[in-house]
Amino acid sequence: MANLEILYQNIAAKIIARCHGSIKITKHGKILEVYDMHRHIWSKGLAGLIIKEECKNANLREWEFANVRNYVIKELIS
Repeated sequence: MANLEILYQNIAAKIIARCHGSIKITKHGKILEVYDMHRHIWSKGLAGLIIKEECKNANLREWEFANVRNYVIKELIS
């Protein structure tokens, strides 16, 4: 289980790096907007797509995407 947590943290770090930390979140931990450097746009619906793309690049299953999203939010809040 520890290996999966490290993997999720690494992917979360990649997502944050891809957006250069330009991710707006609410106080309750919901992602509002992200800036994608690959597409050069701010978007409200793009956060899920970026997470999905990075998770697929790491060969994760769809049920693991939510875990990565939680790590992204934890990293941004801390």
